[in-house]
Amino acid sequence: MPLVKKKVSITAGSTSDQILAGTTYEYVDPGTRIVVAAAVDTAGTATADTTMDFTVNNAEFSKDASVSTLVTGQPFGWNNTGYVLNDMVTTGQVRNRPVIQFKNGTAGTRTVDVAVFIGG
Repeated sequence: MPLVKKKVSITAGSTSDQILAGTTYEYVDPGTRIVVAAAVDTAGTATADTTMDFTVNNAEFSKDASVSTLVTGQPFGWNNTGYVLNDMVTTGQVRNRPVIQFKNGTAGTRTVDVAVFIGG
């Protein structure tokens, strides 16, 4: 099964590029399972956090979802439930466009590990 895995650096107050943009999986067929896992290098606070937005065809699945901190010694990947932020199956009748972006609401640059599993 396909996997898109990236390490994204996001400066303070910025939003990442669309994670799947320019990949083979920028558009997927109906009935495609998408699992999104992410971890950030530094913990946020109640007032400053790193978050994820996830939509498919303008349907919102995650809005400002707090990204967990990467735990030393704990493997990162789409199959580690401690890092999974969303697990869904596309239902659109035609091509579906998953859009995944991260926002850094902190005062420093953050590095986000992201893994997107695309299944049949």
